[in-house]
Order: sequence, then structure tokens, then C-alpha cells
Amino acid sequence: MTVDLESPVKIPSNQVQSVAIIGGGASGSIALDSLVQEDHIKSITLFERRSTFGGIWNLDEGEEHTRTPSEIIKPGYTNTKTDPQLANPFHAGGEDVKGKRFLLLPKNRQERFVSTPSYGGVKTNIIENIMTFSDLNHWDVPGETDPNNTRYVDGLIVRKYIETYIERHTSDDKVSVIKNTTVEDIERVTKPSSTGEETDEQFPFRYKLTLRQSVNEESDIWWQESYDAVIVATGHYFVPFIPEVKGLSELQKLAPSVIHHAKYYRTPKAYKDKKIIVVGSRASGADITKYAADHATEVYQSIRNIENTRVLSKKPNIFKKGEISEIEIIDSNPSKPSFKVIFNDGSELVDPDHIIYATGYQFSFPFLNRHIQNHAGREVTKDGRVIQNLYQHTFLLDDPLITFIGMPVDGVSFRVFEYQAVLVSRYLAGKVALPAKKEQLKWCEDRLKDKGVTRAYHTIGFVDAPDFLSGLTKLGYVDTTKTPVGRPFPVLTEADLEDYKSWAQRLAENWDKR
Repeated sequence: MTVDLESPVKIPSNQVQSVAIIGGGASGSIALDSLVQEDHIKSITLFERRSTFGGIWNLDEGEEHTRTPSEIIKPGYTNTKTDPQLANPFHAGGEDVKGKRFLLLPKNRQERFVSTPSYGGVKTNIIENIMTFSDLNHWDVPGETDPNNTRYVDGLIVRKYIETYIERHTSDDKVSVIKNTTVEDIERVTKPSSTGEETDEQFPFRYKLTLRQSVNEESDIWWQESYDAVIVATGHYFVPFIPEVKGLSELQKLAPSVIHHAKYYRTPKAYKDKKIIVVGSRASGADITKYAADHATEVYQSIRNIENTRVLSKKPNIFKKGEISEIEIIDSNPSKPSFKVIFNDGSELVDPDHIIYATGYQFSFPFLNRHIQNHAGREVTKDGRVIQNLYQHTFLLDDPLITFIGMPVDGVSFRVFEYQAVLVSRYLAGKVALPAKKEQLKWCEDRLKDKGVTRAYHTIGFVDAPDFLSGLTKLGYVDTTKTPVGRPFPVLTEADLEDYKSWAQRLAENWDKR
């Protein structure tokens, strides 16, 4: 297929009949709802790799504390090392594979990061009317009638909200929902024409998904299904990242139980009577610091920008520190190692019991690795921080029928996902066109030049949201007097944003009480 850089990108209205959605969290739920309302889409399958919906809001109940797998999560490792793609068994060749749609194989034991970072006591930090979707913009909190008490809610309320949002479509004839299933590979394959000859369609291909599901403790079943388009809605809070610091790798080898990541935090009881360092001041770092202080003897919170931190607990056994500049081994005796943590102001802390890294996550889409490498000759992401060539954080330049929903971080959360989902559904139904690839590429290049390979690249915060959402609305404009549409774009007003800003300030001031 010749790549046209100059013409607008538009999907023919009859091109996309079937769509696969990968992920049953917030972004997957709104993608499903938006597609259901587009008559052009005849078949939608949502794949969720856990047994329940809810994405990161699923609490792995019953686990008091999960060991951070230090043999996998190493300082400075990017997503391609931490979360590599599995081999596709349908490519193995041989008579035992050829022509088969299903394979029963020994269970895969590679870490797949299925557990979520949710923990007991986790609450929302974005107000209700923005974090919910526009057609169901309130949390269902049993027995609660005061709206001020539902501005921020427990994570399990959010999980139930997402579950309800998805399940209202499960009886629809064109919807299939498949749980406990992981998408392991996506291949672009030639789309056969009705005559059996080579098709002259603008996008003459489909996507073959290789899927894996656990059968029992010993076996997995693998199979393949094909779709006209794919929506990636997997989120970005699964593959943990620990930054590289001088001496940290040596300490991890010497005393792996010292190094933790916030993904595996479940309860502060694990830090009873301990001296700990929490690295990070975003939501999880702030929460862990606050909760751990009720059990630990001393909590040192290491903060990159110590003077401009959004949220800090004021408990008396919490001490603010700057960045860690080095870890120095004092005694390498494995039975009783000793070390000191040196901060950027020159101060030191000797032998803390644990260093908990609340330093975030990396984007990881292992199921796309081979596909993008084959067709674009590069990785899906740049250092796990930036999804390369993703126009408006949504449209993959290298493949017009693979879209992403839910990748923007910070700010207005679910409402951003809703705008993306409406635009994507109209695009796949052939009702709107995207700018020429040349213009899309320029947007990506300008964004990279401005933000760099940092978290800021995909950040859509309070300040950026109005322009970003306005841009998505313009891209998705349809003259409804001529063309019917399904789900409408939501409306986010200045009053909504001011309400969000006001409540965010109150939240920061009362973090210990929430």
C-alpha cells in the first residue's frame, strides 16, 4: 500500500464492520458505549485480561503486601526489558500448528503485570462531575445524599461505576465481552475481497489478534480472531518504573527486600515500626507517605521539586527531603548489609528499612511490538514515556485503523477519554476525516520538541484541557442535518473547570483528612 502524506485520512463508511477493544477499564468502557451508538459498526468485542472490569480501580483483595519482583523491575529499565512480548506459538511452524485456530500449551510463567496498583484506602482526586462520564455524571454511593460527600470517593465505587457502564451493553447482540483473556499479538493481514481476488479498498487489511487464556495452573489456551479495527484502551499504570540512581542497582542485588515500588503497596501495616523513604509526591506517593506515617517510626518523603509540591502530609514523623543523589554501600555482608542514602542537599540517612519508589509507570503495549517494528522499523514507545507518532494522543500514524483511548495523563481524566471515544467512533464509522499524515506528523514533532521525552508529552492538565478538547471536537464535527451521529460530544464549561480547580485546592490543603 502506497503511503499518501498529502491527502486527508478518511475511512470508507463500509470499511469497519468489526472492532476489538483491548481493556475493560474507564477508557474501554467509554469506547464500547460510543461504538455501540454508531450504526455502521456491526460487531464489537471487548477483551479484559482480569476476571472483573474496572482497570486500575480493581483492588487485589486478600493481599496484605506483595513483594516487588526485584529480579524484573530494575533501576533504569524501560518497558521493552521489563515487559517483553511473548513468542507467538502460531508462528512456530510444523504440522502441529499449521492450520489450527486453537492451541493448548504449557502455562506461560512470564510476569505480565496483571495486578493493579490499587490499595486499601485509595480515593479519587478529581471531582465527581469531571471524573464521571457526561451521561452518568454521579457516583452511586449507597445511603449518601449530600453531593459534597461524593466529590471524592473510594476506589471500589469507581470500579463498580465502570463495571455498570460496561454491563449495560452486554446484552446487545453486536457486543461480545471476553474476560480473563490477554491480547498477546496483533498482525496486519490482507483482507480478502468478496470475489477472492486482491481488493482495491483504500485500506485492504484486517488485524489478526492472538489471544491467551488460562485454563488451569498448568495450561493456557491460545487462539486467533480477526477484526477490521483495534482500539487500545489498556491504560498506563501496570509496568512500574524505578529511576536509575548511583548505587541503587548494587543495593538491589545486595538487599532486594529493601527496594519496593508503589504498585505493590497494599497496606501500611507492612511498615510498622520501620524507618522508610518514599520517593515521589504525586497521588500514590502522597497517600503512602500519609498512611505509612501512622505505623512507621519515621517517614522521609523524597521530592524532586520540594518547594512546589502539590500535596504533602503534615504529620509530625514525616520529613521532607530532596532527590536521592546516591546510595553508598557501607557493609556488603549479605547477612547484615549496611548502606546510606545521600540526598541532593548533602544530608544522609543510614540503613532505612525500605525505599518505596512511587515514581510512576511506563507505557507498554507488548502486543504491538512486532507489528510496529515490522511496519515502521521502531519501538511503539520512546523510553516507555512517549507513544511515538500518536496524533492528538489518539491516532497512530503508522496504522490508520489502530487507535488509542485513555493515554493522556493528569487533569480531567474520564472526560478526556469521552471526547476521544466520540471522535474515534465517528472516525471509524467514516463520518469524519483526519488531517493529512504530513500535518499529523508535524503535530507529533512539534509536541516532542516542546515537551521532550517526558511525562509532560502526554499530560493534559487543567490549563491544557480546554484547547485540547476543543481541538478534538473540531476534528469530530459532523453536520447532523445531513449525517446522523451516535454519541454526542460532552460539554466541559469554564464553570466546570473552575469547580475542579477550587476543589483541588481544598483537597491539597486537607490531604491528611481525606
